Amino acid sequence: MQEEGLPVARGYDHIVQNDILTGLTVALVGLPQCLAYALMSGLPPAYGLSTAAVAGLVAALIGRSAQVVTGPTNTTGLLILTALLPFLGANGLLRPDGITVLATLTLLAGAIRIVLALIGGAHLIRLIPESVLIGFTAGVAILIGVMQLDEALGLPPARATSLFSEIGAIAPRIDEVQWPAIAVTVTTALLVALGRRIGPRIPVPLIAVVAATAAAIVFRLNASVGLPIVSDRGSMAGGWPPIALPNVDLSLIQSLFVPASAIVLLGTLELAVTARAGGARADMRREILAQGWANVAGAFTGAFPASASLGRSAFLRLGGARTRLAAASAAVISGILLVAGGTLAGSIPQASLAGVLIVVAVRMIDWHGMRRLWKASNETRLLLAETLAATLLLPLQWAILLGTGTALVIHIANTSAPRLRIVRPLSKDEPPDVIVIEVSGNLHYAAVAPFVEEVEKLIPPPARTVVLDLAHAHEIRFAALLALEQLSEEMEHEGGSLWLAGVDADTAALLVRSGSPLRWVPEAARPGESVEQCLERVAK
Repeated sequence: MQEEGLPVARGYDHIVQNDILTGLTVALVGLPQCLAYALMSGLPPAYGLSTAAVAGLVAALIGRSAQVVTGPTNTTGLLILTALLPFLGANGLLRPDGITVLATLTLLAGAIRIVLALIGGAHLIRLIPESVLIGFTAGVAILIGVMQLDEALGLPPARATSLFSEIGAIAPRIDEVQWPAIAVTVTTALLVALGRRIGPRIPVPLIAVVAATAAAIVFRLNASVGLPIVSDRGSMAGGWPPIALPNVDLSLIQSLFVPASAIVLLGTLELAVTARAGGARADMRREILAQGWANVAGAFTGAFPASASLGRSAFLRLGGARTRLAAASAAVISGILLVAGGTLAGSIPQASLAGVLIVVAVRMIDWHGMRRLWKASNETRLLLAETLAATLLLPLQWAILLGTGTALVIHIANTSAPRLRIVRPLSKDEPPDVIVIEVSGNLHYAAVAPFVEEVEKLIPPPARTVVLDLAHAHEIRFAALLALEQLSEEMEHEGGSLWLAGVDADTAALLVRSGSPLRWVPEAARPGESVEQCLERVAK
């Protein structure tokens, strides 16, 4: 299979043309999103375009997927805001002295991704259940929607990173709401919501934001008339945003490590979902490496932590992108828009960006998936509710870790109780002095105690010989070996014996290496043959 990449050979003219046009569409459609996600992260809007340009281009050059766009994302925006909160000014945006912290956070997010890819971290994604991911995404969507209320209502920016802090900051000022801002928010949200019905390939969000910006420029609208614009939160000089080098101070790195790890974890999940959309078979190790180097490059060029964008990547698939030229073109065009038209971003009404984000937040919630998970089982219901609640109530960097940790605890609990079944005697008429117990499931260290307790309950008083059929047992470790030896000693003390049947090669090697005195018979090709051989030896 030919590797997807940047086309250089002749005969690709139509592919090149289509991919460049697709990249142009993605850049234009993504413009309001990039600006809004930057503001949501506590950064001037220009950083949204610099991130889309630098991180998007580097990821496109290093990665292999033709339909992944890297740049600002809504899900990681709140994590970035949480990490940068101590360095925000009164206007809710990053202070000049915090740019070094931003560069350090971005570098750390990139370095963790690179290490994760090199140690095989792509496989760790499978440890996060669907219920945790859907619950976390729903919680983040609610937070994103709620945290746009200050811009949507035309109020001063609220320095908040949680549900209650945002509501607490807005409630005392509810009588100060600006109706022009509310009108722009509602109009933008309705247009964006209806955009898919109007035409999925028409950049309705861009058209809505451009129209609101044009109206603000023509009629000189700003905060003084009830419609705050982006420049009201800070000066919007044209050109590239300020750049600072990362600071490798150990105390700063320690304070940023947890939020950076959470950004990487969530960003990797976004990447996995994006890269595998439509049944694509992505090279996850290569894609994670591409994201890592994209963030490393962004740390030195005025960008903030970037991840794969689910929404903008969907436009690549919709446009039929065939090569990475499409994503690279979108990045280059974003850079051109930043350099050539950066000053226009200052005239964008904050309410219009809030309207875009509110619709995006609603679309993030997987209502169908949540209904199915809620009906599936008590475990999925618990994980969904816990993760959703934790996302709304706890710092974001801990919410997904709590959900994943609970899932692992449930998994260990479920696998710590192997199933036991007496298979012989087959009837009440057979002598009960020799019994065979079939063991199914794991016998790791956490399963040893309940396993021994269950075996002791199943052994009837007349039994003198017990055969444990381990043909269906897994993860037999040294802890299980010690427990079996103790059980054997207790039975021998009472005049009985313990035999092991169906012992696989790994367990047999463990028995031999440890010098175990247990009696055992290796597994056989025919089901039940090992148990029969064991019973023959017992009879002798």
